[in-house]
Amino acid sequence: MILRHSTSALAIWALVAIIAVMVAAPSRADDKAVAAPQRAAPAVPGGASVAGFRPPETCLKEFNPLRDETARRAKLLKAATERRFAPGEACQLVHDYELAQTKMIDYAVAHASLCGIPAKITDQLKANHENTLAVMRKVCTAT
Repeated sequence: MILRHSTSALAIWALVAIIAVMVAAPSRADDKAVAAPQRAAPAVPGGASVAGFRPPETCLKEFNPLRDETARRAKLLKAATERRFAPGEACQLVHDYELAQTKMIDYAVAHASLCGIPAKITDQLKANHENTLAVMRKVCTAT
């Protein structure tokens, strides 16, 4: 019985670690590699591509806090994997991250043409979100 509980706890730790690693890298606010391709030649309204396109300041002002909050939640998840936490805490942390991720994705999808966000980026965000939902279901079911 102790072994079964221990295995369940290890599974939760593994899932939280996977999601933390999966989301922390592309969500870092200081990661220039993620932002650079978007500025190089993103799509603009009408389907054209313009080299050196810079999104409007309003896009940056509204999107950056959403991205930063998502990154902050990812860091909390990662930190939780490095220490012992209560069984319900993992579910809450993943849930909070999922909510922040959803807000960021909703903004990116709704403002894709105005802000010059390529469909490839929004598709990747949605795919990452599907992974988050799968992990959340597993973690929250296990607790």
